[in-house]
Amino acid sequence: MDESAVLPATYDYSLIALSVLIAICAAYTALDLSGRVVAARNRQRVAWLWGGAVAMGTGIWSMHYTGMLAYRLPVPVYYHIPTVVLSLVAAILASVIALWVVSRAAMTPLPLIGGGLLMAAAISTMHYTGMAAMRLAAMHHYDPVWVVLSVAIALVDSLVALILIFQFREGVPKFFLKMACAIAMGVAIPAMHYTAMMAITYTAMKTQPDLTWSAESTTLANGAIIVMTFVILGAAFLLRKRSIAAAVAAGD
Repeated sequence: MDESAVLPATYDYSLIALSVLIAICAAYTALDLSGRVVAARNRQRVAWLWGGAVAMGTGIWSMHYTGMLAYRLPVPVYYHIPTVVLSLVAAILASVIALWVVSRAAMTPLPLIGGGLLMAAAISTMHYTGMAAMRLAAMHHYDPVWVVLSVAIALVDSLVALILIFQFREGVPKFFLKMACAIAMGVAIPAMHYTAMMAITYTAMKTQPDLTWSAESTTLANGAIIVMTFVILGAAFLLRKRSIAAAVAAGD
């Protein structure tokens, strides 16, 4: 293969659809868990904040990683495990910021803008750190226009998500209304990812990558991440329902 040739990239559309579905599930979980964070106090509040952030962040990260797996190149691709874990930490951090902002007594402009900026920074860090985890016999190149556009979309998505989560943090709105908001958020999250993917191209290299602490993507690994995500999101949802039921029983 010509060392200066741009590698042709294709997409697995079934994985793209799955990534959007995962994002919708993560958004619905965020809408559902935000009320519990607000209602909890002291240590329970901290526990719900971090537990919700892990569930929500894992969902966002899994959406991102599934989207990366949908991106196909004509050379073997490996992932540097420590860098992949670092991208997961960034996703959880973004979720901590979101749940902390929406748990405040009022949504004033300063916390909203500050939280949105921090969330956008964390989400962008997650994406580009995840891209940096790729190990392959190619050199990456970024188009700065698409990079800036992806960060701008991350900021808009973050602000909209904070507003929607804040609106749904208390009360029990109609299921279809909450689902409509989850779908809106779930579509917006992948929009940033696939815009950012437009920013990157790869040119072939004869030099083989350093595969220390790296692993090749396999069907088993893909399935494990997807299953783990739905288990965590489902567990968070069920724990919230159980907590509500226990509170109602205690009140009686």
